[in-house]
Amino acid sequence: MAKTDSIIDGLTQKQALFVSEYLKNGGNATQAYKTAGYKAKDDDSAAVQASRLLRNDKVARAIAERQKQRNERLQLEEDFELKQAIKILKMCSEPKQVYTPLGEKMKDEDGNYVFMFDSKGANQALTTICRLRGKFIERKQIDVNVADRSTWLNEVLKDVKDE
Repeated sequence: MAKTDSIIDGLTQKQALFVSEYLKNGGNATQAYKTAGYKAKDDDSAAVQASRLLRNDKVARAIAERQKQRNERLQLEEDFELKQAIKILKMCSEPKQVYTPLGEKMKDEDGNYVFMFDSKGANQALTTICRLRGKFIERKQIDVNVADRSTWLNEVLKDVKDE
């Protein structure tokens, strides 16, 4: 188990470690939950419990405060990532002249100069912009057999008690 710099006021050691791991890994709550030392039957149970931790007022405040401190320390604006992604999109979308191996400007069969752009980079930047603006919704399907529901619920409650 990794150590936190200091225990965050009002949080248990595991909760403080969860906050630290959550911020380190870029916001993957399930991974932070497991790395912080919480026990879960499987990834689905860990995701449910991690989501519950994120809704805990003390944990949510600690995450927000630590993010604010980090942004101030790095002198980042709230939309820093969005601005960077837009710059990358513009840079990747800029047409660039294509040259032959001899260094001459390449022409197509009609005699027009050939240009290219970084479509993969532009697509990745655009995807990042959409994610940052909340255009993509992460969906997860959980199938639970009704007959197994009581067993499943008991396991979830047991995981909560172990916190």
